[in-house]
Amino acid sequence: MRYLKRVALFFLLLLLVLWSPVGRLVERGVDAHLAGMHRRQLADRNTALDRWQCRLLYGGIVTLGGLRYPEGAAVIDHYLHGGGRDLQLASDYIRRSPVVRRRLAALPLDQTAVVTLRQREDWRLSYALNPFRLRREAHRVVIYQWIAFDPRPAARTVLDLGLLRFTVPDGLVHVLHPRPYMARCEWPEESTSTTRGVLQR
Repeated sequence: MRYLKRVALFFLLLLLVLWSPVGRLVERGVDAHLAGMHRRQLADRNTALDRWQCRLLYGGIVTLGGLRYPEGAAVIDHYLHGGGRDLQLASDYIRRSPVVRRRLAALPLDQTAVVTLRQREDWRLSYALNPFRLRREAHRVVIYQWIAFDPRPAARTVLDLGLLRFTVPDGLVHVLHPRPYMARCEWPEESTSTTRGVLQR
């Protein structure tokens, strides 16, 4: 019982620290560290320690991130281990995304739109596909994106961990030599006809 109280006290203190200005210092320190690794990657000067840290980082994104953001975890995992083969993403969440529903409601038949979103519009979708192409056909809806992360320093993704948010340079993944590929997601058009009607009411 005493052990459980100590564990509970430890996590309570940890939460208080993360909520405090110390948490912001942790965020800035991690952001600077990741940016430094990315600069070394751009100069082709990564160390064995950099590669180990990147394996740990992206392994954590796939394993732990997959619990809350399975599509984003699948995209990263396939980028690192898929050998360049196409990836078919499950449509369960993507077809229900408010961003997808809104753009699809205004998209004419047999047209394709390029959709770019701010992460806060849909965190889960942004970790998987952003930007992406959305196409509405007679009997199906198709989403696709060529997965090849931008190596430029300005291309960054915010990892929202609840109490902490870290900014990860998109190009940092190139430390691990990923293989670009096409990610796709599709579902029958009938399922979106109802969506269009609901959104227009």
